[in-house]
Amino acid sequence: MAKRTGEIRTKSENKQAIYNFIRQKGPVTRQDIYINLGLSLPTIKQGIEFLEKEEFITAAEKIHNTGGRNALTYRIAGNTYYSIGIYVSLHHLAAVCIDLTGSILYEKRYSLPLNLQSETYLRKIGELVEDIRTALHIDENRLLGAGIAIPSLVSEDGESVMFGMISDFTGITRSVLAKYITCPVKLYHDSHAAGYAETWQNPTLKNAIYLNLNNAVGSSIILDGKLYTGNNHLSGEAGHMIIRPESEKVCYCGQKGCLYTLCSTSQLDVFTEGNLEKFFQLLDQHNAPAQEAWDTYLGNLALAIHNMRMMFDCSFVIGGYIGTYIGNHMNELYKKIDRLSVFTRYSRTYVFPCTYQKEATAAGAAILIVQNCIENM
Repeated sequence: MAKRTGEIRTKSENKQAIYNFIRQKGPVTRQDIYINLGLSLPTIKQGIEFLEKEEFITAAEKIHNTGGRNALTYRIAGNTYYSIGIYVSLHHLAAVCIDLTGSILYEKRYSLPLNLQSETYLRKIGELVEDIRTALHIDENRLLGAGIAIPSLVSEDGESVMFGMISDFTGITRSVLAKYITCPVKLYHDSHAAGYAETWQNPTLKNAIYLNLNNAVGSSIILDGKLYTGNNHLSGEAGHMIIRPESEKVCYCGQKGCLYTLCSTSQLDVFTEGNLEKFFQLLDQHNAPAQEAWDTYLGNLALAIHNMRMMFDCSFVIGGYIGTYIGNHMNELYKKIDRLSVFTRYSRTYVFPCTYQKEATAAGAAILIVQNCIENM
C-alpha cells in the first residue's frame, strides 16, 4: 500500500503524532485521525493498539452512527502515569504533579532561600517529591520522572548548567539537585519550561514569544508550535536586552539598563514586602506610588515588546507571576505598545496574558518530562 501524504517517517513519530492529536482534540475516532493526520488506517491501528497497551490512551465512548457500526472514541488516560515539576527560584521552591492530560493534581510551595551548598536544602527538594508521591499514592512504576526548572541556561541534554550567574548555578550538574530524588530527573531552563506549558495548554499558539516575568526575567521563543532554543541552546535571554542604556540600574551581568533590571517583579513588590498580589491590590485601590511604579514598568515592557515585534512579527504572551495578575490591566499595556507601533496599532490582537497561570514554570517542567517520555516511546 502506498503511503498517504501525511505518513510520517518512523513508527515512533507516528505514535507521537497520534498521541498529540488525541491530547489536543480528544475524544476522537480513528476516522478523525485518518482525516486530520493523513496516516494510513493500518498505521493508525498499530499506533492506537500500542498506546492503549502502554496505558497512554483509553477508549472513551461509542458515537452512534446511523450509517453503520458505532465509532469508538479515544482520549488520554488521566490516571495511569504522573510527572512532577519543581521550580527552584532564589526565594522559594514550588512543586506540582500532573497526569498525562497536563492537569495539576497537587501543588506545594515553600518560602526557602536558595542554597545549593546546604544538605538541608537539597534534602527538601527530595522531600517535595516524596510528599507528592505519598499524598497521591503514586506507585514508583507510575511516576515518569521529575523535571527541575531553574533560572539558568541548561545544557541540551538536561544534565548541567552552562550559565547561572544570578544564582551561582554555573557548572552545577543534575546529580547535585537530584541527590535525594529517587526517580529519573532532568533539568530545564525556567523560561523554556513555562513557555512550553503555554503551548501545551494552547496548541493554536504557533509563533510567539513567552515573556517570563518573575523576580528573574526571561523568555522562550516558540516557532511553528515548538520551542526554538538557538544554535547553542542560548535563545530567549530577553532579560539581557538593553532597553534603557541611560539607566543607572546595573544588572548582575554587568550591563546597565537590561530588561531584567526594569521588569523584574522586584520593581513592584518592593512596595509590599515581596508580595506581588498585594501590589496589584494597591493598584486597584489607586495607590499613587504603586500607580507610578506600574506606569514606569509598563513603559519599559511596552518598549521591549515593540522592539521584539519588529524582529519577529509574532504574538506575545505575558507570563510568569506578572501574567497571573495583569489581566485587568492589559488595556494600559496595549495603549503604550500602540503608541510605539509602526505598522499596526492593534496590539490587543497579538499580545495576551498567559492561559497557564497556575505555577506555569513547575508545570512546564513536569509537562516536558511527559513529552520526553512520548518522544522516546
